[in-house]
Amino acid sequence: MFPRRATLLLYVSLGLFAALALARVVESGSVPWLLVAASALAVAVLAGPVAWIARDRLPAARRAVLFRIAFLGGTALFTLYLGVSLAFGVPFLFVSDGVLLGVICGTAVVLLAERTVVPERLRGSGI
Repeated sequence: MFPRRATLLLYVSLGLFAALALARVVESGSVPWLLVAASALAVAVLAGPVAWIARDRLPAARRAVLFRIAFLGGTALFTLYLGVSLAFGVPFLFVSDGVLLGVICGTAVVLLAERTVVPERLRGSGI
């Protein structure tokens, strides 16, 4: 698959996930806009600059190793969150839909900023 087509497929699938999460959050009655905004802000502020600096300063092999470590850490944190929410009766789906919606919105802000504000040398290649 060509990189441009793969990127387009990624954007479409993330958009569908966001639409599904938004539909479930709106259907539940009370929309946790604070949770959505906090998640979006956290992703935009933390992930964007970290990714741009890593692209500029680290070689591709080192970034791949760090991505794997971050992915495994995120998976472990998600498992911990799922266990705690089940143990203490936190409504998992309602909270997770708000966080998912916030993460996707924050990612969209980071991608938009990368296209419009970030200098050319810090932009990702192949996008």
